[in-house]
Amino acid sequence: MKRAVVTLGHPQHAGMVRALEVIDGASASHGWTLHYAMPALPPAIAGSSLPRDRITVIPGLAHWRELRGTLALPATVLRLRRLARDARVFYSETLSTFPFCLLAGRLLGIASVVHVYSSYGSPRPYRKHWLGRARHVVAPSADSLRLASEAVGGFGGDVDARVAYNGMDIARLETAAAAPPPEHVTIPPGPRIGMVGNLDWRKNPRVLVEAAAQLRAAFPDLQVLLIGAFPNDEAEHTVRAQVERLGLGRSVHVTGFLGNPFPLVRTLDVLVHPALRDPFPLALLEGMALRRPIVASAVGGIPEMLEDGRSGILVAPDDATALANAVRPLLQEPGRARALGEAAHERLRTRFSLAGFAATMFAAFDAAARAS
Repeated sequence: MKRAVVTLGHPQHAGMVRALEVIDGASASHGWTLHYAMPALPPAIAGSSLPRDRITVIPGLAHWRELRGTLALPATVLRLRRLARDARVFYSETLSTFPFCLLAGRLLGIASVVHVYSSYGSPRPYRKHWLGRARHVVAPSADSLRLASEAVGGFGGDVDARVAYNGMDIARLETAAAAPPPEHVTIPPGPRIGMVGNLDWRKNPRVLVEAAAQLRAAFPDLQVLLIGAFPNDEAEHTVRAQVERLGLGRSVHVTGFLGNPFPLVRTLDVLVHPALRDPFPLALLEGMALRRPIVASAVGGIPEMLEDGRSGILVAPDDATALANAVRPLLQEPGRARALGEAAHERLRTRFSLAGFAATMFAAFDAAARAS
């Protein structure tokens, strides 16, 4: 059994944690055991299936580009080195921990696999995270891999670069969605639209709120669910001020972080994903598993995930009117919405399997181990 040390600099990100749960569950069948290093144990970790006895807290992993991270760099690298003494591979689930793994891996003589989950508009962040030094790269979509390669001037012939489309455990999602909704979230009756995820500028809840204001004329009792938490007070104040300005105080509901958001997701008449950038959102795979009709921004890997007009509706990013115009007919024509949701479910089942995701990930681990 080979051992890998997996690092995650943003353990509060529920989507990243769910991806780790997938590979952890498949690791033994692929001949691997995984140990995790992260800077803290937030609710997303506490509520996950990741075993606590295989998680090591290393606070310095959270601050690569900050002064305190630079000052703690030697200690962080040495802690990773001790943790990985008998490991074959480091795996950075996001770019932010890759420099630490690269340095610790060089001390130990083992390779590092880096997963480029981000899809930056500028090449600068890729370079700041030393991506040009990577020799084993995984991306969640062809679009993400293209952006990463272009940012570093193209991956050379010695770089093992591959796309690993995330999969989804449909049966698990259906079971989780059958649980009672959280008691603290009370939603009045009426058509429901909503989004799921970190409520930050990238996910762009602001444009959903603006679109909801346009939809109110046709649907006075429209309910809007923002299923997730804001990253900071400023982001929360911005959106809540917009809600009040548009007179939507009784219509917009912010749930906060939910360990199991799926009982609410399954009640949505339309799942909206108004992101400004997103490499391959797990929130949409989860919506596809629950047969939700989806309207999403045509950014990142989303056009690889959904066929416009067949398994989802794609719109220009940051365009509230286009978003409202796409959602409106789905609320007016439930039959069309159901057909879209069924097509999304079938596309997930046939194109984005858990087995395929796990096989690609562990093939990358095996290639890195052979190269060490």
